[in-house]
Amino acid sequence: MYSSRKKSSNIRLVSESDVSGKSILVVEDDAVALDLLAEILRRNHFRVWMASSVEMALGLLEKTSVDLVLSDIRMPERGGMDLLRHLREHHADLPVVLLSAFGDEHLWVEALSAGAVDLIPKPFKKQEIIDVINRTLSGRG
Repeated sequence: MYSSRKKSSNIRLVSESDVSGKSILVVEDDAVALDLLAEILRRNHFRVWMASSVEMALGLLEKTSVDLVLSDIRMPERGGMDLLRHLREHHADLPVVLLSAFGDEHLWVEALSAGAVDLIPKPFKKQEIIDVINRTLSGRG
């Protein structure tokens, strides 16, 4: 599996300690939220890849495979919906969970219709993130 641990890179593997764990790609433009999500997942024995944009996420997915994508819906330039549409076309079986600070029901319906497995509102609860991911990866999503 491709890994880069450079501090300067916006795409990096956070946890290599549990190679038997599932790999999750977190896509979030807010650096604080990105680090928090990675830490929550790492503490729950997931391998975590981080990308601060859709472009970085797509570049990473060309080099490695992951078991799930957790992405913010709204980001500058291209957002989580663009990523979701691309993944449905090119990685149809890859589960995608979206995060949103916006309670727009239309957006949520659109995301689920486009193939998102679940949506988690921001601010999120740590346990909710873990529960949704565990349920999704165990096939109960």
